[in-house]
Amino acid sequence: MNKISLCLLLLAAAGCQQDQIIPISMESAPMTVKQDAGSLEQRFSDSGKVDPVTTITMWAQRYEELSKQTEQLRKENARLLEENNRLQQDFVKMKLEQEQTRKDVERSNALLQEAHVELSKWKSDVLGFREEMRQAQTAQMQALSRVLRILGAESAAPQKEAAKDSTVSPQEGTKQ
Repeated sequence: MNKISLCLLLLAAAGCQQDQIIPISMESAPMTVKQDAGSLEQRFSDSGKVDPVTTITMWAQRYEELSKQTEQLRKENARLLEENNRLQQDFVKMKLEQEQTRKDVERSNALLQEAHVELSKWKSDVLGFREEMRQAQTAQMQALSRVLRILGAESAAPQKEAAKDSTVSPQEGTKQ
């Protein structure tokens, strides 16, 4: 009874469940399976007509194919590992280059901003200087005009009127 209970307990613990529980009594005889040499031979061979030499050569060919395939896979794996290492080294180099480039760009941006500020200051200085020059020229012209009036020179306005009178009239086509 202990052996049977233990077997049922192991089956239940292993996850084997049955829809119906069949009670087993002590009186039932152990089940025996009769095996003969023919059933054993059929179990381990593909067909009953294959001779052992053919089976051995077939398995040797399979082993050789799998050995070649294994060797190819090992070579491919080694190549991929080398490529992976190379790519990791390239990645580290590129990361360093990226950091250096980022620093260069930041320095360049700072320089450009400084240059922009200086250019704006220069522009305002130049425009301010232009205005000062215009004012100085205007003051010079006014002073020159006063000097000329004091000396008795004619003003520029009568000369302009005389120049207008000497032009050709479009209606008449002649000088006035």
